[in-house]
Amino acid sequence: YEQTPCVKFYHPERKGGKLLQLCRNNECTCAEENCSMQKKGQISNDERTAKICESTETSKIEFAYKAMVEGNDFELSTDSYTMRIVQVIKEGSIDVGPGGKLRTFLSYQHCRDTLNLVKGKTYLIMGSSKDIHRDDQKQTFQYVLGERTWIE
Repeated sequence: YEQTPCVKFYHPERKGGKLLQLCRNNECTCAEENCSMQKKGQISNDERTAKICESTETSKIEFAYKAMVEGNDFELSTDSYTMRIVQVIKEGSIDVGPGGKLRTFLSYQHCRDTLNLVKGKTYLIMGSSKDIHRDDQKQTFQYVLGERTWIE
């Protein structure tokens, strides 16, 4: 008799009921959240300043970069963008000294159109340390572009 309880999560509207996952190599994390959307139109510097200084229980901006898309890799369930950190506006405590280096940004396949990230273009990306994961295999960091990520 096995006393370990078993819990299986499912989504009623999805094929096979499976939850969304972001996977790189053999490592997966749960990805049940909405897409990040690129900010369009006129955004004032006051709005940007308010966002970068945000520090509430639910949302704390811990990094802000200008990053250029250098490549992408669209896998089965995960979109991967290779970006060069062109300028560090706010540096977090997890990924120290990312300026000039390449970083991987992960997103969900179903978010590709709303994100609309174009190779060769530079974007302002702000987010939380919760979205940063260390890739020990490649000795680098990966960032998840989630619903709380600011992309402009």
